[in-house]
Amino acid sequence: MSERGNFLKGSVKRLLVPVDFSPKTTIALQHAAAIARFYGASVYLVHILDTVVFVGAGVPGVLNEIRSRCETALDEWADTIREHGVECTSLIREGDLDKQIAEVIAEYEIDILVLATKAGTDFGGFSIVSTAERILRKTMIPVLTVADCRPVRQWSGDGCLHVFYASDLTPESIRGLEYARAVQKRFCARFTIAHVLPKNASDEKNKAALEKAKALSGCDECEVAILHGSVAPAICEAASRMDADLITVGVKKHTFLREVLLGHTLLQILSGACCPVLTVRV
Repeated sequence: MSERGNFLKGSVKRLLVPVDFSPKTTIALQHAAAIARFYGASVYLVHILDTVVFVGAGVPGVLNEIRSRCETALDEWADTIREHGVECTSLIREGDLDKQIAEVIAEYEIDILVLATKAGTDFGGFSIVSTAERILRKTMIPVLTVADCRPVRQWSGDGCLHVFYASDLTPESIRGLEYARAVQKRFCARFTIAHVLPKNASDEKNKAALEKAKALSGCDECEVAILHGSVAPAICEAASRMDADLITVGVKKHTFLREVLLGHTLLQILSGACCPVLTVRV
């Protein structure tokens, strides 16, 4: 596996983009290329063939034909990345999507996984229930989800980016904060740490949350935002209003029941975000 310390040290060497050839993947590729160009990293594209579907069709040679077509198409997509001066490798794998992505991450020591999503209510090429969330929950490296809601901005270390970190202020959230600050420092970005309270939160709770968020931020120049309402809508609205370029959230490992309940909030953030979302296992 890639050392997760690479990212925290401001170093990204390899990015992985699963490709399903849908239009939504294009914007993810653009972000991956922009990030790779800034870090001097390489991009890996992978397309996963579901062999069960093709073998079950019972048509002789159909899998080989489909594989050949996919290889050609994937090479063309890789060429578009190379045109941006970024090294790119294309891979075709067969089998279960979750498992194959995990194997590629381990084999090639990937630092960031980039997933294309669809702005609105669901995911584009990845099923909102059976695939995308499982990948986010299982993947130990940072995952950048990119929707088609905003044109790609230039990722450069000129202080123009705004990193928006959504925290529940628990001890576990510190790990997510480390990744958010790593991005903030690498890009000399504006930084905001946000926490959401219920609409009817008392003045005492508001004050306590504000103090805790300030202490967690660890720096005077960081902005602190105490939001109110439902978690996901409040985060998405504030990030949009504050013109954020990246939302960072921590993804916790829970029991199955809690995963089902809390997963809805995560999916709401991913589908409603105005910008890419970096999720980190904490």
